[in-house]
Amino acid sequence: MSSTIFYKFRSQNGSSRILFDGTGITVFDLKREIIQDNRLGDGTDFQLRLYNPDSGEELEDDSQVISRSSNVEARRSPAIKVNGLNGRISLGNAVRYVTGKPRVTKTSSSVPAVNTQATNTKGMNEEDAIASMFANQESQWQQTQQDMAGATPVFHKTGNVAGQDEGPPPPGYMCYRCGGKDHWIKNCPTNSDPNFEGKRIRRTTGIPKKFLKSVNVDPTTMTPEEMAQQRIMVTDDGSFVVQVADQHSWEDYQRKQQSRAMNQNDIIWDKGHFPDLPDDLKCPITGGLLKNPVKTSKCCGKDFSRQALEDMLVENDFTCPACSQSDILLDSLVPDEEKKKLVEKFMDEHSVKRKGKGEDLEPAKKAKLAMPVPPFGMPFPMFPMPFVPSINSTKQ
Repeated sequence: MSSTIFYKFRSQNGSSRILFDGTGITVFDLKREIIQDNRLGDGTDFQLRLYNPDSGEELEDDSQVISRSSNVEARRSPAIKVNGLNGRISLGNAVRYVTGKPRVTKTSSSVPAVNTQATNTKGMNEEDAIASMFANQESQWQQTQQDMAGATPVFHKTGNVAGQDEGPPPPGYMCYRCGGKDHWIKNCPTNSDPNFEGKRIRRTTGIPKKFLKSVNVDPTTMTPEEMAQQRIMVTDDGSFVVQVADQHSWEDYQRKQQSRAMNQNDIIWDKGHFPDLPDDLKCPITGGLLKNPVKTSKCCGKDFSRQALEDMLVENDFTCPACSQSDILLDSLVPDEEKKKLVEKFMDEHSVKRKGKGEDLEPAKKAKLAMPVPPFGMPFPMFPMPFVPSINSTKQ
């Protein structure tokens, strides 16, 4: 017959269960089943603790038997790590539950056992109880002295942990003060040089590897000041690199610069570009110079810029923006040739050149597109510049 134990983590709303055979299960086996059931790993980086949900008491004894149909609360906490002789080691973790090896307490058989349990003082008077307590403490101290006398002394060096930063550095190590690879940074010859402070080699922390390019540098012939001037950095493995521009970002920046320069000819139609613009050449919608002037043939007959009037009619159910007349369709708009000639004359007076008949206007003295300058701090790309089409195309 299968028995059940119910458990729940503190972060869970519902309870889970463990099935086993028998009337009870030990704390050790229950922790092992919980780790395997939840796939918590090898147990090196956490501790698993079980608690009584009613009293909150921790079930510390791995040999304690929990009866079936019981409820327990599971909690996971980080493993306890300390600095040992060979680096950081974990003392308290759940590895033994994964491997299935219970904790074994090692005892010494060479020293005779001494009764360290407190003497039962029931039925004694106060003086006898005090004398029994001191006798018990004396026996414990004698046992401690015997253990210390037979123990092997271990001597540690003061300062750093024994075996650390001694001898030559491992392959790939680099002193980030001077760039040398033959000594530890604590033994750097520049430590006693007060003028060397603040001149360390820059590291590549936070820069993606795709933006880095390897270079051959001899740290024995180049000073950190020269590396800083050439923007040379060092990686975690001790190799030297320089930062290069992102090709996609650079091309995108160039396209934006070219598009911004190409759109400069549209500003002549904006409001306020010509301070002496007469009212009869001003578009009522945009407030700027009339662009491809047209007029309505079924209502007020006022002049508008073609694109601005078409957008306004579509957005307002084909209602005239000047007289509010409805059913003004796009095919009822008539080009105003007379007004167009006045616009061309006005542009000629203001030294504005036209591309050709029926085309938009643009300034006559248009500056040539300059080579786009990369943002501050971005190096020039290591690839050819993309093809830039000519703005002034050949007339057909």
